[in-house]
Amino acid sequence: MTNDSKPTDDQPASKGRQGARWGQERRLEFIDYRLRWDGQINRSSLTDFFGISVPQASLDLTEYAQLAPGNLEYDMRARVYRATGSFHSVFEASSLERYLEDLLRVAVQPEVPYGSFLGWHSPVAGVPRLGRRLDANIVGEILRAIRECGSVEVTYQSMSDPEGGERKLTPHALVHDGYRWHVRAYCHKREDFRDFSLSRIRNAQNAGPDQERSSMDIAWNRTVEVVIIAHPDLRPAQRRLIESDYAMMNGEIHVACRQALLHYMLFQLNLTDAQAGQRPEALQLALKNRDEILSLLQP
Repeated sequence: MTNDSKPTDDQPASKGRQGARWGQERRLEFIDYRLRWDGQINRSSLTDFFGISVPQASLDLTEYAQLAPGNLEYDMRARVYRATGSFHSVFEASSLERYLEDLLRVAVQPEVPYGSFLGWHSPVAGVPRLGRRLDANIVGEILRAIRECGSVEVTYQSMSDPEGGERKLTPHALVHDGYRWHVRAYCHKREDFRDFSLSRIRNAQNAGPDQERSSMDIAWNRTVEVVIIAHPDLRPAQRRLIESDYAMMNGEIHVACRQALLHYMLFQLNLTDAQAGQRPEALQLALKNRDEILSLLQP
């Protein structure tokens, strides 16, 4: 919040009001979202989206006006409520990050009902992503093992064993690396914690109870501070541009990352050794604490 106790658009004021019914809370979030990103809302927006009556929609708009005085005004000619020039979001659901995520879902999978609050929106496109095979029964079995501190017998395929081999795993978390889903698990064959791509597990069967192992996974539980800077071989003006792009403070950005996920993060940012041969203009970023980070990468 700002010093005058009003929220900024980047820092909404409320996660929700104590004592409000969830149903109305959701509708108030909807009003806030539509005002922020559509600039307007009317009663039919609420009745169509939530299936409520017109009197209930009126009550919700009145409640919102009391919650966020000065955020909306009624345009009698157009018969809509419009966001005022002094509008400030009051719910996290109206954040820019949430809005852009909603747009991306529309671009990537428009047929999937995500339940976002989007109304009118700009045309949007996203780079197509290749899907990977995932078996709901396998994922369900792994989730049960995580919930019950159990183990699973799986057939796992890898580049070194494309036909697949038997493994006993005790999973404790799911991981998304930006492209694929993995399960983080203790491998009884290797006697170590590793990531296993869910798309390469051909079957999974309950193998009985096991002990709680997540606390033993040192790389999972250790958080590492990654210090990222603009590539030092860029020209000064180029470095300033990159620093502005990433909202760096004093030329740096500090990111907390689990040690077990460092490789995925570096790969996404073009910072692995295998990617290091590219021109500075292509790399754009560099690791300030490179030696420390590389020493922590799992083999």
